[in-house]
Amino acid sequence: MDSLEKDAGYTVTLAIPDITRLADEELALFAPFRDGRWSAQTKALLAHFSAAKLDLNRGWASTRQHWICPCCQREKPHIARVSSGGVLLCRLEYHHDHLADRAKRIFREHRLHSDDRETIIQVGRAENALMLLVERFEQTLICIDCNLAEGRAKLELAKEIDSDFTFTPSEIASFIDVAPNRLHEIDLGKAKAAWLLAKDDVADRLDFTRRMAQRVVSGRHRRQVAAGERSFAYLQDRDIIYSIFQRASSEKRNFGLASAIEARSTSNESAGNSPRPKRKPRGEVPSESEFAEIDRQKQDHKPWVMAGSDWSCPSCDRSKHEICRKSNRGLWTAHIHRVCEFEPEENPDSLWRRRTRATSQIIIGSHINKLVCQDCRNIIAEVKRRTPGLTENNLTIGNVRLLVGMATPHVPHDVDWESAITLALGNRPLIDAIDDYHEHRRSAYDTFREMSELVELGYSKPKARDILGHEFAKANDLDVEEGDAHVDWLLDEAERHMQMESMLL
Repeated sequence: MDSLEKDAGYTVTLAIPDITRLADEELALFAPFRDGRWSAQTKALLAHFSAAKLDLNRGWASTRQHWICPCCQREKPHIARVSSGGVLLCRLEYHHDHLADRAKRIFREHRLHSDDRETIIQVGRAENALMLLVERFEQTLICIDCNLAEGRAKLELAKEIDSDFTFTPSEIASFIDVAPNRLHEIDLGKAKAAWLLAKDDVADRLDFTRRMAQRVVSGRHRRQVAAGERSFAYLQDRDIIYSIFQRASSEKRNFGLASAIEARSTSNESAGNSPRPKRKPRGEVPSESEFAEIDRQKQDHKPWVMAGSDWSCPSCDRSKHEICRKSNRGLWTAHIHRVCEFEPEENPDSLWRRRTRATSQIIIGSHINKLVCQDCRNIIAEVKRRTPGLTENNLTIGNVRLLVGMATPHVPHDVDWESAITLALGNRPLIDAIDDYHEHRRSAYDTFREMSELVELGYSKPKARDILGHEFAKANDLDVEEGDAHVDWLLDEAERHMQMESMLL
């Protein structure tokens, strides 16, 4: 090596691939430890089951092709199954202990009741440290059928078990009957026995959580917070090389390779997941004068007015005129209702920050209200009524659209209730995501409130932000700069959500 080479060091040329243009075989070589719609195994499964559509989620895509479910011990080729609508389902779900959610609420209540800034830090540190002692199992990736079986068992035993109890993976394995490529059967007797064995332990862990939260708030178990910033870990070659790479990139751009691979890997072709029911004979049609009278009577109902004259139901595509039908008493009825629809998070920074604390693969970024007809709204209400423990969020507008199929004007929808309940149970990851979303909004609003309170006490906004950033960093063992950045993000999120709330229907 001559002197010039010694001064310049080594030069490495990197070719950043365009993930969207790679052939499936090239992507398989580029991401050998992942799976997706591009993999040879997935294509073989589609051919084996003669399926034209694929529903493959992030959990499936993020694991190796030879992954085995820790509950049922099935490999991926034995987990995949075809839905009633001919869609190949390749789904793995994150299963977490809801006991931790209860514990976080307990700590949050104690934190909110304290005005001492040091106590707030100590409670946050204690919460993070004690979760390992509160949870009965760590978050675990399991197959969709084990996740469904756990949910069905909890619903069946809802009157007997604690609302925040979650069966561990080994407990799920104790009460399921397993076969390749089909839903599990469950033994409720064995599920109940598993709960009874865990009942005292669950009560003991919750009691421990309350005692520890109270002790920390009262000044016990203090751990002195180090002054200044957190020291960095030992350097690794990869960190230095990445830093050099970032400095050498003229555009300082984020290449988005990870998100591009995920987009190429996942597939959501569940349209037609439920067979469309046959169109029923058209019901009695209101005359122009009858509809005009219905419209006149509805002028004091805000959703009806907000819908406008060109509205059609987003679930069944029927117009205002077509949702009018005769009741059992022979009177015309027509109602429009608000339902909440949740939308995915798309901001890369928010996705990164939210995923560090998420309990679901789904990350929700916002919500809107949509206007649906009475018959579509009734499907959501009826599934909730038929299956205690489910909420109105267990069925989405898209789910209802699948269940309705070819809607008939002027008659109630004809629904397969077993399919409806199965769809609702399959949305447990969505319910976890909604819980995460509400927790995120609470954190953002709490940060905004604390910021306002500090300003009212006489602190400038920059100083108040510095205080909150320091508290977050020390409570979560982060460097102060990251604490500041996280608080800035939470404050921006609080403003975004307040603006969003003001614009809701």
